Amino acid sequence: MKISRRSVLRASGLTAALLALTGCTGTGSSFIGGNLSSLFQGLLGQSSSSSASSAASSEAAASMAADSVAASSEAAASSVASSAAADSTVVSSLPASEQLDPGFGVLPNYDADVLTGEARRGNDRMVGVMINNISASEKQNARPQRGLSSADLLIESKVEGGITRFCAVYHKASEIPEVGPIRSGRDQFLQLLMPWQAVYYHDGESIFCTQFVNVYKYSDLNIGGKSYFNTPVHPFIAHRNNRGRNVAYEHTEFTSGKEICQAAANANISLNYPYEDTFFRFTDYRTKEINKLKDCPTATSINIVHSNSYKTSFTYSNRTKNYKMRMYSHLAKKFEDTVDELTNKQLTFDNIVVCFASIAAYAGDSHDVQEVNYVVGGEAYLFTYGGVQVGRWEKPHPTQPLKLYADNGEEMKLNRGKTYLALVDDDEWSNFNYQ
Repeated sequence: MKISRRSVLRASGLTAALLALTGCTGTGSSFIGGNLSSLFQGLLGQSSSSSASSAASSEAAASMAADSVAASSEAAASSVASSAAADSTVVSSLPASEQLDPGFGVLPNYDADVLTGEARRGNDRMVGVMINNISASEKQNARPQRGLSSADLLIESKVEGGITRFCAVYHKASEIPEVGPIRSGRDQFLQLLMPWQAVYYHDGESIFCTQFVNVYKYSDLNIGGKSYFNTPVHPFIAHRNNRGRNVAYEHTEFTSGKEICQAAANANISLNYPYEDTFFRFTDYRTKEINKLKDCPTATSINIVHSNSYKTSFTYSNRTKNYKMRMYSHLAKKFEDTVDELTNKQLTFDNIVVCFASIAAYAGDSHDVQEVNYVVGGEAYLFTYGGVQVGRWEKPHPTQPLKLYADNGEEMKLNRGKTYLALVDDDEWSNFNYQ
C-alpha cells in the first residue's frame, strides 16, 4: 500500500488543527542582533603630554612641575574615558536596525515597502485582485492576461478541477492598470491577505470564502462578494473587453485602478494604511544588501506542477538576476512565455517561493472547491539570486501571516523586488524539480 505525502501530513496535522481550534497555536520566531564595535577604541590611549620646563631652576621645581603635569594628564584621560563610556552606552542601546554603518553614520529607521522590501513608496493599502488563468480551449481561455507585470506579488494556487487561479497584489490601487480577466474569490487567497488588511477585489466568491469573510468580519474590505449568511456586499466596478476574441462571456471582465478606487470610495474603504511590517522578510534596502544564498545549491531552472494541465516554470537569468515565467498551455499543448498583454513582455520575478501544502476538495457537495490546510504548514523552497534554500512555512491561524523559516529557525530572507508565490499540492511533490 502506497502512503501519499498528503496522508502523512493530514494525520500529523490533526493535533495541530485541534490545537489551533482551541486557541493553542504557536509560531516560529527568530531574532537578529549584532554587537557594535566601540567607537572610541584608541581614545583612552590618547592623552596630552607635557614636558618640564627647560628653564626650571631646581630639581624640586622640576619634580613639582612633573607631578602637576601628570595629575593634569590623568584627569584629562579620566574625563575622556568617562565621556567615551557614556557615548558607548548610548550607541549600544540603539536597536539593531539603527546600528552604525561602516562610515560611522547612524542608519535611518527601517521603513520598507510591505510587498517589495524597497524603501517605502507611500502609506497605501495593498489590493489583491483575482485573475482568471484558464487555458482549456479557444472559448475557455484567459491568456495572456493584462496587468500582471505591474503586480508586486503574484500568488498561484489550484482552485477546482485542476485549474489554477492568480491573485495579483498591488501596493497602490490608483496605479493599477487595466487588469484581468477577473474571477471569483477563494479563501486560500483571502487567508494570505487577511493579516495585512488588504482590499480583496473579485467578482463573486465560493461559499467557503464567504464563510471566512463572515467569521473573521472581513466584509469591510471585501469587494465583489455574495450575500451568504447576511454578509454585507460591496459591489465591484468593472468593464467588458473581449479583446477581439471568441471567448466565453465570463472571460471578458476587466477592472482598473480608477474603477477599484471608485468601488472603495463607494464602500467607504480607506486606501491609506501605514504598514509596520513586510509581507516577507527582505534584505535591507538601506545597506543595499544582497542575499546570494551562500553555501546553498544553485538552481536556474524551476518546474512546478499544479495538475496535469497546469504547470508553471521559471528560468533564471544570470545577466538580469531575475526569473522568467512560462506556463503550460493545454490549448497549444506546450509551454509558452507568460506575457502581459498590455506590454507584450514576459513576466519576471526577483524571488520564487514554493510552498507545499495539504490541498483537497472541501467535504460534502463542494463542486471540487479546494481547501488549503494552512494549520499544518509544510515544506518551503526559496529561489533567489540563482540559488535555492529549503525550509518550512507556517501559518497557524487565518489572521496570522505566512512565515518562511530556514532549517536553523531563522526567517528566510528574500531579495528586494517582485515575488511569485505558489501553493502546491503535496501530492505533486514528486513532479516538482529544479536544477
